[in-house]
Amino acid sequence: MASTWRKYFDDISPRLNKRRISFETMFEFLSDIKHPTIIETGTYREENNYEGDGCSTLLFDKYIECHGGNLISIDNDPKACQLARNATTEALVLERDSVEALGEMEGRVDLLYLDSYNIEDWNNDWAPAAHHLKELFAAKNIIRPGTLIVVDDNIQTMAGNLIGKGRLINEVMESLGIEPYIFGYQIGWIWEEPWE
Repeated sequence: MASTWRKYFDDISPRLNKRRISFETMFEFLSDIKHPTIIETGTYREENNYEGDGCSTLLFDKYIECHGGNLISIDNDPKACQLARNATTEALVLERDSVEALGEMEGRVDLLYLDSYNIEDWNNDWAPAAHHLKELFAAKNIIRPGTLIVVDDNIQTMAGNLIGKGRLINEVMESLGIEPYIFGYQIGWIWEEPWE
């Protein structure tokens, strides 16, 4: 099944544009984990919009289909949830508030992918950045050392400042001394316990 995955991803990856390398990095990370658990916030919402949205739900679903594991996709939009259910075979799609759902989960997540709050004004990223920070703290019971945490939709300005959904999480990670594992339009960190 690994060859099926590779063919699928090789066919799709040119359409991922600014997310291509970071998705490749995520799947390389997952390849070392037997039956990974992936949890994403924000589900599949527009058919085959790999160029614009990335279609992470479809990518993760195909990866789990080929390699085993679990995929949970959380969104509060009923139409998006139905679209995701119709387009996937492995995903458990939860129509819920992401912060509430993450706060109730137990166990371990290998990849936590945060992409639930659309950023509409890049000059005012406060609401989406704060929402994703809430998601991170809500997920505290499932994040373990080695968990890869990724936030979509970020831009580094000419002045070197990060704006976007991951800005506040990046500030927290910097304060904890956790360096980015992925840094681009998507930004990600491998969690480590800062006080150990």
